[in-house]
Amino acid sequence: MKDMYEPLELHEVKEQVAKHASFSLGKQLIRQMMPRFDALWVRRELARVKEAYALVVRFGNMPFGGIHDTRDSIEAAMKDMTLTPHELRGIADSTRGVEQVRKYMKASDLETPLIKELCDSFAEHQQLASSIDRCISLNAEVLDSASPALKSIRKSILSCNADISSEVQRFLSRNASKLMDTITTMRNNRTCVLVKISEKNSVDGFVHGESASGQTAYVEPRSLLVLNNRLQTLKSQEQEEITRILFELSQQVKSVGHELLSNLETFALLDSIFARGLWTKEMDGCIAELNTKDDHLYLKTARHPLIDPQKVVANTYEIRSPHHSLLITGSNTGGKTVTLKTIGLFVALTMSGLPLSAEQAVVPLFDALYVDIGDDQSIQESLSTFSSHISKMADICDHATARSLVLLDELGSGTDPKEGEPLAVAVLDHLRAIGAMVIATTHYSALKTYGADNEDILLSSVEFDMEKMLPTYRYIEGISGQSNAFEIARRYGLKESIIRFARERKEADRSKADIAMEKLEQSLMENYELKEKLAARLKDVRQLQADLEQEKKQLAQRREEILETVREDARRQLESSLEEAQDIIDELKHMHSEAKPHEISDRKARLKQLSSMDDAETDDTPQRLPSYQVGDYVKISKLSYYGEIISMNKDKVCVLANGMKMNTTLQEIEPAVKQVQKTKKKGFAKASVRSFSMECNVIGMRVAEALPIIDKYLDNAVLAKANNVRIIHGMGTGALRKGVHDFLKRNPRVESFRMGGQGEGGLGATVVVLKQKGSGK
Repeated sequence: MKDMYEPLELHEVKEQVAKHASFSLGKQLIRQMMPRFDALWVRRELARVKEAYALVVRFGNMPFGGIHDTRDSIEAAMKDMTLTPHELRGIADSTRGVEQVRKYMKASDLETPLIKELCDSFAEHQQLASSIDRCISLNAEVLDSASPALKSIRKSILSCNADISSEVQRFLSRNASKLMDTITTMRNNRTCVLVKISEKNSVDGFVHGESASGQTAYVEPRSLLVLNNRLQTLKSQEQEEITRILFELSQQVKSVGHELLSNLETFALLDSIFARGLWTKEMDGCIAELNTKDDHLYLKTARHPLIDPQKVVANTYEIRSPHHSLLITGSNTGGKTVTLKTIGLFVALTMSGLPLSAEQAVVPLFDALYVDIGDDQSIQESLSTFSSHISKMADICDHATARSLVLLDELGSGTDPKEGEPLAVAVLDHLRAIGAMVIATTHYSALKTYGADNEDILLSSVEFDMEKMLPTYRYIEGISGQSNAFEIARRYGLKESIIRFARERKEADRSKADIAMEKLEQSLMENYELKEKLAARLKDVRQLQADLEQEKKQLAQRREEILETVREDARRQLESSLEEAQDIIDELKHMHSEAKPHEISDRKARLKQLSSMDDAETDDTPQRLPSYQVGDYVKISKLSYYGEIISMNKDKVCVLANGMKMNTTLQEIEPAVKQVQKTKKKGFAKASVRSFSMECNVIGMRVAEALPIIDKYLDNAVLAKANNVRIIHGMGTGALRKGVHDFLKRNPRVESFRMGGQGEGGLGATVVVLKQKGSGK
């Protein structure tokens, strides 16, 4: 008999879920799950899956490693049968599984009372597992430690084998000329030698047979008879002891057999629950909320689990008051049946305690699910397509109640439309009168009109792209759709003359109500498409607004970062100026009385200049540039070069610095006090060194302009006995940085160099380590 849920493909979905189970009993339990319309059972199963899903997301799957279906072995032991080492090994592994599960639950900090209840129901049998572990290895071999007698017997077997080996060697050495080969072989579990067929009677022993070629005889020498007999006796004793050990272990299994079977059932249930949780995670699905208050059905972004995730179209379906039934219309091949199957499948899955591939779901508690989908035409029962549908319809009308869900595909089809339409209306009217929730698909105009006339029926359709002549499989609530039979027929190559004739016949047979209904459908569809376009435009505008807001925030953040950088530079420059001022004050204090007046005046002027610079840096008001004239001694700020102004043109200035004419602007120079170097005066030597800057800024220059400046700067650095200096070249295109690095590689004064680190300018600066005199390098 055909399963009533087969059209919904419930079995295929259960197979998907079963693949996530860890062992056979869990898979079997999932395959056996069927819809049960019992509120307590369904609510409990869904709650269990919800807890398992939370655990899977947080901690991964529950460990079911080593657990097997050992029911047959346990039941055999309960009948006083002796289990094999392999069977006992499986029972021990499954028993150890209890400990793994409890460790998993102990590590969890989630509230999962239903899963915890199942785990607490396990019976502990660690003593049985230890007994089996002591006697049987992981490879299902009986260990010497199983009993003292077995250990002694196996020791004797080893000794006997050694004696046999020794005796064989002596026999081979004495009878080498009579042998085909100096190896031994086993015949009838006895050690034999390979004797030439012509010498078999000259060797004292028992002949166990000849080779296929007839050239070799398998002879057991008389000297080995006693040893082989002894070995056979020992092996027989070993087997008897192993059988005794296995029987004792089997009796231990028998004593707790019912508890072991109960544990297996619990393992199977947990495995099935966690398989459902894993499937929920894989499908990015949900566990439905069971609705026992009313008939509200809600499936948000539902995706049919058997359709390719890359191609499936997610739709939201909802039936709520005042609607109690759903009538789905639309084009042929447009997805009406897929919609019907998806809703029916999701209800069947929920009633089976299985999760759904949707974002959110609310499913009413039904007392039955009736399905009439597909063609059940039967030759044996002489049923046509229409007869099959009517047979099912009669059964549904007889048994459906106010709490039933009825799924009807192509209601009233398979017969004369003039009779099929009123019959479909009558069936739908009867089911509505009973109070059953009906979800049906149809092409009949009479049913569309009937649905539009009744407030409790929700009309909907599936979208069809008229430009591409392809279905989109999008579900549209509140709008009935057209069949588009003529357009689809044209797409599949039906002659235009035939289509034109059919259209004329349709127009001639249409009533005013049909014409009005079609115009209304077309108007509603146009409004829906316009609404969709406006919604898409609104979404784009909102996204643009969000992007602009984000960009605005980034700009504000960037502005704040720049301001903070400027403040930090100003702070560092201020600290530097204060240090230099303090050094000048210290020099003034230590100057000898024979110091010349103009030297003291120079120091004071420099101190006054630093004071005015500090005031300017702490003042937020714009500063006026000092006035200059030819002959003034100035400092080029960004290069830290000192020189004399030799010409001026408006704000353009030419400065003679370090023997080079350098063009700059008034904004890039500052007043400076010319230093007079005297080797005998300690204070002057300090001033000369102090005028040297630890960094050289060549940002914005070409490579040809920058290299002479850097070369001169390194000369000064060596004279100032600087260990390392910094060359600031900026990031830009990287051409200047590359040119600087090539120059430094060839410069004999450079020990090494590297890119600036954090706080040193990063990729925009290079730190140079200079060779020191006397270093030997």
